[in-house]
Amino acid sequence: MKRILLVTFVIAVVLVNLLAYLVERFADVPIAFMFRFALIVGIMFITGIFTGAAALLGFFETEKPNNDPDQTT
Repeated sequence: MKRILLVTFVIAVVLVNLLAYLVERFADVPIAFMFRFALIVGIMFITGIFTGAAALLGFFETEKPNNDPDQTT
């Protein structure tokens, strides 16, 4: 999970700054550093949620069902 978040962080930093540079260069619209930071943190937050959900699903797939006949549901 740490590796996925690290790779996502590096990709997010590069892409957000590249896109901000291109917008500033061709559209003459400055993009503030705090907005870039908010985009990167948002991408990391969403990635963390999806990575955690995938980890939980992987855990639930390995869980063995309880076939105890004495247990009532």
